[in-house]
Amino acid sequence: MEAATIPAEKRSTPTTWDLLRTGADYGTDAGVPVSPHLAENLSVVFSCVQVIAETVGMLPLLVYRKLGDGDRSQDPAHPVAQIFGGDANDRQTAGEFIEMMTAHCLLRGNAYAEIIRDGRGAPVELIPYHPDHVSVVRIPRTGRYAYDVSLPEGGTRRLLPEEMFHLRDRSDDGVVGKSRLARARETFGSAIATERYAASTFKNGASMSGILSHPEAIGEEAAERLQRDFKQTYSGADRAGAVAVLEEGLKWQQVSVSPDDAQMLESRKFSTTALARIFRVPPPVIGDFEGGNQSSIVEVGRWFYSHTIMPWLTRWERAIERNLFSSATRRALECEFDCDLLLRGDMLTRFQAYRIAREIGVYSANELRRFENQNRRTDPAGDEYFAPANMQQEQTGRPVADRGGGNNAEE
Repeated sequence: MEAATIPAEKRSTPTTWDLLRTGADYGTDAGVPVSPHLAENLSVVFSCVQVIAETVGMLPLLVYRKLGDGDRSQDPAHPVAQIFGGDANDRQTAGEFIEMMTAHCLLRGNAYAEIIRDGRGAPVELIPYHPDHVSVVRIPRTGRYAYDVSLPEGGTRRLLPEEMFHLRDRSDDGVVGKSRLARARETFGSAIATERYAASTFKNGASMSGILSHPEAIGEEAAERLQRDFKQTYSGADRAGAVAVLEEGLKWQQVSVSPDDAQMLESRKFSTTALARIFRVPPPVIGDFEGGNQSSIVEVGRWFYSHTIMPWLTRWERAIERNLFSSATRRALECEFDCDLLLRGDMLTRFQAYRIAREIGVYSANELRRFENQNRRTDPAGDEYFAPANMQQEQTGRPVADRGGGNNAEE
């Protein structure tokens, strides 16, 4: 469906990128602009985005059919299960698609993909669009929202809500997500400025930054030549610690402090912690193990799953159900990521948990074998469930544990 471009003044809901491109709105006190490209140049931002996107992208998505009484059965033949269990489109696997869309949402607040359907209306493919090329617009006559996609050959193409898969970060209006860069632009701006200052120091700063003095007056040309020669000889990270040889009565007086003394490293460390906090990623997860130990790192992994990954999995699950399931289908089906890969402990801990679950009748032997990617047992005992002896039922239905002791009156 083709449509003409809507003037910017009539777009009541601009995209996050539209807002970021407005320098007056997203300038920072640090004096540097904030954009997804500049932010991702920071190692901590890249690491946070990468670890969240990769973790979400590696988990399989399963579609379940509701059976009543809380039971459900897996439906691998459903079109949505086919998309997320194989290839999302002819260029990307499902894992690559999920990883890219999650990264778009983390950096820009929104992720978009066109829904391709077959003749029956079932989704068969998801074609992603870069968020910079999508604008959310409000149609005045109907009050509905639509998506204008900028085409490489020029012009725009309009997609209706049922034609677009839209994943968004926290929104202020319920329509467009607002990026974390926009919400915390001063923090990102300060971190970018700090990195630029550090790079400039390593590039231009002499390790003996100070004043050269000569006992006699020298001309302007001689002073410029002396400064140039001294900078070429001793400036730069690869010349740090070089020994200066001064002639003709020249004297060196150090007047500035080193980056350590200026607390540059502390400032960069604080920026790392602040940015990791914005993405809700514990520092050990992105390689900062300062002050950590084995037991605390294990707890950090659990915290990362519960407070960082789970919200993104839930966001994905609800977006899939909203965009790819009809209202009738949502009453019969639901989708869920299989998080077994994240929750597995070491082998000893895992098998101890299996033993307890087996003994109290939670799992059968074949269910436990499936967790370990082992083939089913062919004998009937593989599907049997155990029950503790003290919880078995007597003929009267009274638990064995409730039987009377030796003080029974009949004795």
